[in-house]
Amino acid sequence: MELAAVLLVVSVLLVIGLVVLTVSLMRRHGTANELEAALGDASGARDRAALLLAIASAVNSSLALEEVLNVALTHAGRIMGAVAGAMYLVRPGKADLYREASYNLTNRARGGLRKVDEEPLSSAIGAMRPLVVKLDEHSAPGLELGGHPQHALVVPIQRSGQLMGAMELYLTDWRELTEDQADLLNGVASQAAIAIRHAQLFEAQEENALTDELTKLPNRRALAERFLQEMQRARRHHNAIAFLMIDLDHFKQVNDTYGHLNGDAVLHELAQILASSARESDVCARYGGEEFALILHETTEAGAKILAERIRAKVAAATFPGGLKLTISIGVAATDDATLFSQLMDRADQALYAAKQSGRNQVKVADMTAPAPKPHQAKPEVKPV
Repeated sequence: MELAAVLLVVSVLLVIGLVVLTVSLMRRHGTANELEAALGDASGARDRAALLLAIASAVNSSLALEEVLNVALTHAGRIMGAVAGAMYLVRPGKADLYREASYNLTNRARGGLRKVDEEPLSSAIGAMRPLVVKLDEHSAPGLELGGHPQHALVVPIQRSGQLMGAMELYLTDWRELTEDQADLLNGVASQAAIAIRHAQLFEAQEENALTDELTKLPNRRALAERFLQEMQRARRHHNAIAFLMIDLDHFKQVNDTYGHLNGDAVLHELAQILASSARESDVCARYGGEEFALILHETTEAGAKILAERIRAKVAAATFPGGLKLTISIGVAATDDATLFSQLMDRADQALYAAKQSGRNQVKVADMTAPAPKPHQAKPEVKPV
């Protein structure tokens, strides 16, 4: 009997021990699951923080808008599991959004233009929050790996209530956004808005530095930069290039008689005539004072002379502010000889001087085959005694 009692007690203790061990293992397993979930959350938080940090760093270190947009796109796309992405920006004076950056899209992807009042933008922009929108066959761009995405996660980009653009992350399946994901994407949009504003300010500063304030034409610095580009292009494609120097005749008399304000109005009007007479691909600039210049790409001497005569006649027929009738003198230089490209500006200037010396209100064409003339000497001004 004593042995049986001992065995019973031992058996009970073994059962109790097994129960305790099982409960302990279950608790440990539960703790491990909780730790794994916590680590997962921590990893997600790290990814979100890394994304916003990367974009903020790009914004603060670069004025290149495309670089910042690409950082935002690729990082956000990775976090959201997107197969591709695109960034659309509003252009001043335009009602549409244009694609400015993308990844994993074909070179000729559809949907390069988005209308604010049409899907996939209208719903997200109307709600001003990230939304997943179904794409149709016209709005779904092509993917590099083939096919077209079925859905787009659209993230509006705004600053101070003003729409600046939208980010589209392309998805293969529909999904509901969590609150954390929406907050993350709003953070990305805020950083992108800062980058866009920085780029706009920088572009405005550059434009001001290269634009004549009075006439709104490119200034002399911009003219020099464009002339170098046009010479390189003409040399690369073996094309002719022409340069026109234009001077408003007797402009000093306009200022002396009618005042500088009227003189400024005359110069502004002349700039409009010149700009409207040139082709969109040509460069019309204010060289300085009452002198203007035109760069005509793929234009022979004959073509340049025809255009110069047309401009001269148009100015002569115009009535300028104050009821003034004015004329211009034009010097033309053109060649398809790349070795002479660098002489075009000086040759046109010499031809302009010859036109003014010959009585003004006329066009003179430089002889590019003749030796380069020496720089002309300006006539000394006669000072009143």
